[in-house]
Amino acid sequence: MKTQFNLTYVIFSLLFLSSCDWGGSGDEPLMPNLRALKAPEQEMVQSSSRFAMDLFHQLQEKDDPNQFYSPYSIHQALSMTMNGNEGEVLEEFIQVLRYEGMGVTQANEAAKSLTEFLLELDPKVRLSIANAIWHKQEWEVNPDFEETVSNSFGAEVAGLDMGNPQSVDVINNWIEQNTEGLIKDMLDAIPPNAAMYLVNAIYFKADWKYRFDEKLTKKAPFTTSGGAEVQVDMMQLAEPTTLKFHSESGLDYLEIPYSTGQYSLGILTADEGLQKKLEGLDLEVLEQYREDAREKDLLLHMPKFKMRYKMEDMKEDLINMGLTLPFQNHPGNFTRLFANTTAPLKISRVIHEALIEVDEKGSEAAAATIVEIRETSLPSYSAYKLNKPFVFFIQEKHSGAILFMGKLGDPSLLD
Repeated sequence: MKTQFNLTYVIFSLLFLSSCDWGGSGDEPLMPNLRALKAPEQEMVQSSSRFAMDLFHQLQEKDDPNQFYSPYSIHQALSMTMNGNEGEVLEEFIQVLRYEGMGVTQANEAAKSLTEFLLELDPKVRLSIANAIWHKQEWEVNPDFEETVSNSFGAEVAGLDMGNPQSVDVINNWIEQNTEGLIKDMLDAIPPNAAMYLVNAIYFKADWKYRFDEKLTKKAPFTTSGGAEVQVDMMQLAEPTTLKFHSESGLDYLEIPYSTGQYSLGILTADEGLQKKLEGLDLEVLEQYREDAREKDLLLHMPKFKMRYKMEDMKEDLINMGLTLPFQNHPGNFTRLFANTTAPLKISRVIHEALIEVDEKGSEAAAATIVEIRETSLPSYSAYKLNKPFVFFIQEKHSGAILFMGKLGDPSLLD
């Protein structure tokens, strides 16, 4: 197996690719808490994983050579946010989050059930998923919304003095605590018109099932996405090890198991043209690679690395994915968030930060997502578009004298 691959397109399957059975061989050791997924849980896996693929392709438009993020965290934060809406705004959330065919109530119940399954699955893996909501303390949260996010997402809901500069520490300290100190000072400041923060934090830590020998780690070449050769700390397994592997159409798929094998690090790589090969990647293709993967004895070499990645505002990415109305001054936004105000609201920014460290012992990863909702003023004007034929003239207003006159019926005929 080649030791050179591009970190930009490594897919870190820390949550779903092995923990939820999509038709693998069944050779993984059974754990006491392993059970068949319920139908709503399977639908939630499909929804969140399709969202992950949509987001993956959207983020490939960026020039960043290295990326790391948690689609699960972003999906959870936006799912909580979804519950504050109705009508056409709600429909946008349903489509972008890939909840088609699921009612909101069913989606909420499935989110709760799947999260509980993941948290209880493997006692040898440290996994925590936490949600919290802070709102403008002068405003009363809609009781139905609070009950939903508390029951379905385990979210803590609390009022916050948005005008106090120190309030930002409350949110940042919560994120730091729920990511085991890996993500600090994520939120820069709270604007005075902030109405609500919906926050998710996720933390993962696991040892490899097959340890890398620290004594064998040494400098070795790594070919970057730009074609340059750089030196990295390259780890090596102590001996050839049986791993799941599949190669097709120049694309290699590899699973590196953690702990008992219920979680794994999934890898997709190619000798050349990786970005082009991944253009057609979707959930069905990835599932097929997993199904076709067979055990193979490999002496694996892979880089030891630590990566931090932050998206200061995912607004444009989410708009490009179809979530548009919640970012606009739209009268239908967030009508189910508060009980005692009809102030116009919109999402002002979505912040995401993630970190992963991969070494000889295993992997440690954390991520957090912040959805910031602000009070805004609806526009006092109406849009009027001159997008059809019209007559025009130049007139002196005091005397009423018309100096020029004309009509525009087909602009395409003009020079």
